[in-house]
Amino acid sequence: RDPPKVFLALDPAYVNLPPIFPFPRLYAFVDCCQALLLSTPLPPFCSELAEVFTDKAVREGPQEVDLAALDGRPRIEGLEVSATSFASVRANAKVKRGKWYYEVLLRSDALMQIGWCTDACAPDSSRNRGVGDDEHSWAFDGCRLLLRWNKNHKPWGKKPWKEADVVGCLLNLDECEMQFSVNGKQLKDNDGDPVAFRDFGDYVGDGLYPAASFDQENTCLFNFGASELLYKPQDYESIGIPSPLFQSIENYYVDPPAPLVTPSPPATPRRRGSVLSATGSASTSGPAQRLQYDTDCAIVLYAASLCELQHKTVYNVVMSPDRKLLGELNLLSIPFEEIAWRFIQLRQFNTVFRMMHGFVNVLENAQQGPLVGMLNRIKPLLFPSVVQDILRANLALSNRTSEHVKITINRRKATRHRLEPQRDPTAKHSLFGQIHSLLATKPPAFFRNPKRLWSVVFAGEGADDVGGPYRESLADVCAELMSAATPLFLPSPNQRHNTGDNRDKYVPNPGAHRPLHLSMYTFLGQLMGGCVRGSEPLPLYLPSIVWKTIVGDRLDRSDLEAVDRTLLQSMNFFAALDRQGVTEEVFGDYLEANFTTVLSDGTEVELIPNGQEVPVTFTNRLTYVDLVLKRRLHESDVQVDALVKGFHSVIPPHAVSLLTWQQLEVLVCGKPDFDMAELKATVRYEGLSPNDIRVQYLWQVLSEFSPQDKALFMRFISGRERLPVRLKIMPLHTKDDPDNYLPGASTCFFWISLPKYSSVAVMRQKLLYAIHNCVDIDADYRVRDFDDDAPPTVGISEGNDDEDFEDYSHLL
Repeated sequence: RDPPKVFLALDPAYVNLPPIFPFPRLYAFVDCCQALLLSTPLPPFCSELAEVFTDKAVREGPQEVDLAALDGRPRIEGLEVSATSFASVRANAKVKRGKWYYEVLLRSDALMQIGWCTDACAPDSSRNRGVGDDEHSWAFDGCRLLLRWNKNHKPWGKKPWKEADVVGCLLNLDECEMQFSVNGKQLKDNDGDPVAFRDFGDYVGDGLYPAASFDQENTCLFNFGASELLYKPQDYESIGIPSPLFQSIENYYVDPPAPLVTPSPPATPRRRGSVLSATGSASTSGPAQRLQYDTDCAIVLYAASLCELQHKTVYNVVMSPDRKLLGELNLLSIPFEEIAWRFIQLRQFNTVFRMMHGFVNVLENAQQGPLVGMLNRIKPLLFPSVVQDILRANLALSNRTSEHVKITINRRKATRHRLEPQRDPTAKHSLFGQIHSLLATKPPAFFRNPKRLWSVVFAGEGADDVGGPYRESLADVCAELMSAATPLFLPSPNQRHNTGDNRDKYVPNPGAHRPLHLSMYTFLGQLMGGCVRGSEPLPLYLPSIVWKTIVGDRLDRSDLEAVDRTLLQSMNFFAALDRQGVTEEVFGDYLEANFTTVLSDGTEVELIPNGQEVPVTFTNRLTYVDLVLKRRLHESDVQVDALVKGFHSVIPPHAVSLLTWQQLEVLVCGKPDFDMAELKATVRYEGLSPNDIRVQYLWQVLSEFSPQDKALFMRFISGRERLPVRLKIMPLHTKDDPDNYLPGASTCFFWISLPKYSSVAVMRQKLLYAIHNCVDIDADYRVRDFDDDAPPTVGISEGNDDEDFEDYSHLL
């Protein structure tokens, strides 16, 4: 049953509740939202900048503690760590005196060793030696119920830890004692002694770091105190220094001894047109209120752009003036000191939001209380990195490991179908149709896999799939969907008429309403969700109507203009005829129509019962305009709903509801274009240097490519059309004239091999020929004769090629 409207929705699966519900933080959240939407001053705690300093003789390291790899190749995302092989990590803060505590939330039935280490700790992943396996580290292995130090192992605890357990690590340097707890319950030996290690003072050296080692397929989340620790004992301090924001909120709402004074930014001469004040306030009148909100949105976009340029988060980005970017966002009229000050306030609000988002359902169609509408309006004020962190955490909680399937599909049959799609209206011979026939009956859990969804064999082509053919199959499927090869999407009216914006978009086909079609839409939604989990961008050109429906936003006329500008202009013209002096007597000279409209697929439909017989008159024209716009805006509701149903079965709606529709589009599709700096930022070189003439030729040629040719180049080297790609450039040694050779590529490992061409013109010619004509993947082995009419097949793969698959999803 739905909860009463005045109550908040709470999903315990996505919220780690502290022992006492944080009501003050909820009040802070509500007050911040209201202040931002009404352009009134934010509460004082959003402006406090108190820094916490510590004695380096007691604790050494940054206030906000991070993790770094100690050995092996762990994947570190913020404070979440996972590993595909044995690896070790260490915090970047150490303690020397006092009593300290941190927690680890297990995201799997983890085989790991959690504890402490010194600077001298030297784990060796090649020998599966980690934290607790030398004399400079101490660890608890709760899977095998062992204490580990050097070569000594001691039984500890009675029940193995499991997924969702919270492991507490207690360190008393004053008494030289270490203890461990699980879910707040202290572990003891058979005699009831809670001390796991003691008398280790001779080994401490210059301090101890939190540290851990992981076996493969294990994931956990560290908490050093930046967010609330669930089971911190009395008299123990957190390794990370809690944000002063938490205490300020408590003081403000629970025990305010005196009014808090809001600090002011540096004094700056006011400029004409400036909106912000020291507290971020503005007049509550309509235009000024809207201007303040728009300015806040622009500051969020500005900070997000700086984060992207500096490869940092909002918590460590350097706010510096960029006049070009400030001009693009209409911020030049505001003193930069005030922009930086407002950024700090907005960042504090985002921190408050991170504390409380799990308690509120932000979907537009939810009926769980008065916060829903307010939350949807403040979405543009959330920093993208904050939203992405929340999304990653939600996805990590619901990721599943499914069976690894291998499919065989026929690209040559699909090519013949694409030339004559009318001969197969079901599109069963298209690649999308072949894959749909194999995998559409899989349960949603199959698509909740954070790795590849399948391995692929292209019938008649010699390709071993360790990543490249899989990406190639996805790119082929997307190319079919955005063409006449399948009946699911049609060129938008803007594309057909070459007018308006978004001329590359394809709209869902309102005529594709058979059960097979709806099943295909649902399967596509599941595929999109699975590729988001696997960080695999799909080059789909879908309109905002689709993306808004997925995130729960309402559609409006701008969404119709994005696909059919001509229709909207004509309807606006008819609605305003009276303002142009047109009267009822001459109305017939401007419009002869009845209550029907034509959909994107060319179908004429009635807007009202017997609408074919009802003429449009001067009197009822506004009703006609409203009905036309509503019908056209929602012409594909059935198709979009089927796609959204599939997407939400893989990624829960609350997990994406914080995204703007533009952010979701980039998340699913990647960036349609890239500049050279993005590609160069992660490039690798093997056998040549960045100054090699071949490398210089390549950069010059790529800088001159059109977006379409850039996409083909990306597909040539990776099997996908969009970033992220970590390119490797290698030399191609030739026996004779290099100008007679084409460049080589491996889509599995993202490398390109370049002959030593005589000029940049030859490089351009050869590269263009390769990316436009070299489609088949035939370099891995010789193909024997095969049955060109054989149906697609699917089987369970005995091995898992993902171990050879280069994962660059962290570059997203």
